[in-house]
Amino acid sequence: MRYYELLYIVNPNLEDDKVNNIIDEIGNEINKSKVSIINHYLWGKKRLAYPIKNNKYGTYILLQFSAEKFDFLIEFERSLILNKSVIRHQLVRLDEEPEKVENVEPIVEKDDLPKEEISEKPEEDSKAEGIEAEKVETTEEVEKVEEKEKSEDAKDAKDAETVDDSDTEKSESEKEIEVEKKEDDK
Repeated sequence: MRYYELLYIVNPNLEDDKVNNIIDEIGNEINKSKVSIINHYLWGKKRLAYPIKNNKYGTYILLQFSAEKFDFLIEFERSLILNKSVIRHQLVRLDEEPEKVENVEPIVEKDDLPKEEISEKPEEDSKAEGIEAEKVETTEEVEKVEEKEKSEDAKDAKDAETVDDSDTEKSESEKEIEVEKKEDDK
């Protein structure tokens, strides 16, 4: 038994009903080949690494299936290429059987949400990693934060200079000691 994973990206401008029709259409296409589908779900709308067919975003759909024979894959990939709604796809063979996933909610990136839905509170993950997130609301607060950072940077630079000066002093005194040892040796 061979296991495969197909990740395909459809046009992000399609309505939910149309996306569900595409999922059903591709599911029916693969079922014609007597393949058992393990997982087939909407992964979510995400930003693309680069524009594809003038789209900055794409709706990702994941399909995992198992098959005895692999001769149907060429025809199946050709049908994906001819499907105008699918802007990219990638089919890979898996080494192990994937786990069955149930009740997957689509992932929506913060860029995709309207601004009023994005919370300004720090996320739990950032607290767990020890990252402090600050809530900045006005330009005055932004300016204060920038001034604070500049003063901290200046202080760090000044501390670095004093360390460098002490290093140069030590090196000069070491040079004097070396010169004295050379004179004593002569």
